[in-house]
Amino acid sequence: MTSEPQTPGISVTSDFWERLPFDVHDAAFRADPYPFYERLRGSGPVARPADGVLVVTGYRASLAVLGDPRFGMGGGALESQSFLMTDPPEHRRRRVRVSGAFSARAVERLRPAIRHRTGELLRAAVVRGEAEAVADLAVPLALELICAMVGVPLEDRPRWYGPLSGLTLGFDPPELRDETTTARLASARLEFAHYLGELIRERRRAPREDLVSALLEPGPDGSRLTEQEAVTALGQLVVAGYEPTVYLLANGLFALLCHPSQLERLRCVSSCAPAAAEEALRYDPAVQLIIRIALCDADLAGHPVPAGTVVGILPGAANRDPGVFPDPHRFDISRGPQPHVALGWGEHFCLGAQLVRAQAQALYAGLARYRPVLTGEPVRYRPMVMMRGLERLPVVLTERSGDED
Repeated sequence: MTSEPQTPGISVTSDFWERLPFDVHDAAFRADPYPFYERLRGSGPVARPADGVLVVTGYRASLAVLGDPRFGMGGGALESQSFLMTDPPEHRRRRVRVSGAFSARAVERLRPAIRHRTGELLRAAVVRGEAEAVADLAVPLALELICAMVGVPLEDRPRWYGPLSGLTLGFDPPELRDETTTARLASARLEFAHYLGELIRERRRAPREDLVSALLEPGPDGSRLTEQEAVTALGQLVVAGYEPTVYLLANGLFALLCHPSQLERLRCVSSCAPAAAEEALRYDPAVQLIIRIALCDADLAGHPVPAGTVVGILPGAANRDPGVFPDPHRFDISRGPQPHVALGWGEHFCLGAQLVRAQAQALYAGLARYRPVLTGEPVRYRPMVMMRGLERLPVVLTERSGDED
């Protein structure tokens, strides 16, 4: 029997969330968490809201945790079956099998295809004169690309898209899920595992140039992944390469639309696209909480950290650290490349970082040419804590691109 593919959340102590000095379920927090993070920052770059818990808001303190082997995933959770949730050296052993497909060189080869698909999606939206930027632009761009890279056939979409959508419910830890969500997540895991198991057996019979086949090959040390390990790794690669990318693309588009002068700058100077993508990642990242466990007694920014302490890093707060980013709450694409932590840091730096950047650059620059404006409808964020992303983003395209016939 194949194992269930786990989404990249991590189980933490059941009362971790209640120990924070604000209600993560509050509508005001969901709409704009950054003022709440600033209150925490008043306690310094590292806050200790309760025994056994540290919350990190400082940029340098975040790098210190993410780059220190004394802090890790901790193991013990079911999610740790995936290489995305393991500590070195096991993490490196499994990651090396797929990292080549996500390298800067590999992504450069994909850029023409990314620009082409972005253009197709935008031209379809232009015909209508409007677009729901999440469903019409971000979702197909992110979903089709990661599935093509991994080797999950798009023609099988009726079989796997429902379970995949259910799997994204697993980003938040169990203590934040209601019974309905938990049941849907369990069903989605079983369905997707069944599909991936069939796909793996098919690739064993007839390998292709994709990540499914690559995962089944012997690693540099001669070891092979079990079918359970392969199913779990593939499930997480698809989910982690899809849903967070959608949120990153949509959050960045919303930031640009809320700052028309920045959008106009991008429209006039398309070479600003890389800087715009980096600023979007810094300003409103999809991943809002990264959990690490102290694997041994350690220290952090003057705080003693006993083994077993839960350390919660807030990338959205670290990316707005005034000691590193001048005027941090201002969205400004002229900042240039910024050393943010929106894509992680250290051993677990986002495997698809270059892919995310390429998609963001293509979508932001492409959409800017059509002078998009918000419709005025209220925007709504997904009811999640560890992730932050828009559910809907309706826009009107007010001008045809000069590239159009």
